[in-house]
Amino acid sequence: MQPVEEFMRQYLDERIAEEKREQASRASFRRKFHTDDCRWDSRAGTLETIQSERVLRVSGSNTTASVVTTRESPSSGVHQLRYHLQGSRDGWLIQSVDISCRSCRGEPGKEGCILCHGTGWLDLRAPQATLPKQKPWWKIFG
Repeated sequence: MQPVEEFMRQYLDERIAEEKREQASRASFRRKFHTDDCRWDSRAGTLETIQSERVLRVSGSNTTASVVTTRESPSSGVHQLRYHLQGSRDGWLIQSVDISCRSCRGEPGKEGCILCHGTGWLDLRAPQATLPKQKPWWKIFG
């Protein structure tokens, strides 16, 4: 089976290449509808964020693995991602991805965090059902 580290290197390299292709394919559309300094829908910073991602640690067994990476986004700073991998025939597939909790950063004793409940991670698959229900904006002001 392909080593997890090799899979992640390949994934990160191919993700960079895919983002470059995506941005190149959108270039004529952007020139047609946006000024050069318009950032709306530009994917500005996306390539830099992807290029900055580095593997911090790997753990797992023959059939499952967890990979924690770090990356820096121009808009939101440094954060970590945790990839859950599932073994497949000769390699790995990404099953889900978690992002580090920006609210409590998973510090011990922060079980009261309304976002992650002290785990330090937010599951990117799930809607944020743990957030308290809020009144619609028109009921807040009216």
